[in-house]
Amino acid sequence: MISVPIGKPSFFTVHLVFVLLTILFCFPGSVSASAEEAAALFKWKSSFFNPDNPLLTSWILQQNSSPCSWYGVSCIKGSVNRLNLSDSNIISTLYDFPFSSLPNLEYVDMAVNEFSGSIPPQIGNLSKLIYLDLQGGALSNEIPREIGFLKNLQTLHLNGNYLNGSIPEEIGQLRFLNDLALAANNLDGPFPASFGNLKNLSYLYVYDNHLSGPIPPELGNFDNLVEVYMDGNQLSGHIPSTLGNLNKLKVLYRFSNNLSGSIPSEIGNLTSLNTLSLFKNNLTGSIPPSLGNLRNLTLLHLYANQLSGSIPKELGNLMLLEDLELSNNL
Repeated sequence: MISVPIGKPSFFTVHLVFVLLTILFCFPGSVSASAEEAAALFKWKSSFFNPDNPLLTSWILQQNSSPCSWYGVSCIKGSVNRLNLSDSNIISTLYDFPFSSLPNLEYVDMAVNEFSGSIPPQIGNLSKLIYLDLQGGALSNEIPREIGFLKNLQTLHLNGNYLNGSIPEEIGQLRFLNDLALAANNLDGPFPASFGNLKNLSYLYVYDNHLSGPIPPELGNFDNLVEVYMDGNQLSGHIPSTLGNLNKLKVLYRFSNNLSGSIPSEIGNLTSLNTLSLFKNNLTGSIPPSLGNLRNLTLLHLYANQLSGSIPKELGNLMLLEDLELSNNL
């Protein structure tokens, strides 16, 4: 066996990678699929700004080596299907990630690393991907439209980066998506019209961006929604009455936006709700007595609006309520 020392890639290391890739290209049957994947992953590691990362000492390239025993790598039938490299102190970009060399990849968790630069459009090559977590990095520029090719995706976490531009229309092609986290970026513009296709969503986190325009009324058709965080944006218009259909909803955060009009009485249908926060908007009218139906509510924040009239006595039915804030209204 040929062993390669870990650390800054030597000429011998680079040459070995080149030889293996040449053999794979010219004689595809001569080296196993896992060896091809090992060479591709090792080449990617060699592009890191800190390739001597002590967590990745098991990433040793050997002739006909398999990556299945490497740190953070899991396989099915000898082919890589999972990468769990979260919080691994990787300092790099995704430009050299082997998107086309890992055809069976289903799970990628590379959260809380120092990835910079753009998300390459080649992300769309990972057609079997179910889980993708790139949160907590320094990724920038727009979300590539090719994200729409990941039609098996159920979890997409891109929160806590520096992504900008609008949410791409193609995101509506991810019809199996259950968990969407785009929070704490610099995204702007309205929700795309295709957003209404994401009817399997249970968790939606888009807080702390610059999103504008109305709340999509189609959200009321998302029967599985449990948590919605839209706070800290520039959303405007009325709160759709269709939200009253979300009988599984437990958390609804819409504070610090530019919402106007009245609080729809249909909100009182959300009997599973335990947190309702609509403060710092431009809401008007009276507090609907139907909020007294929210018997599981522990937090109700309606302060810093333009609500008028009296406090409805029905709020006295909220026996679990711990935090009620109605100040700075009319």
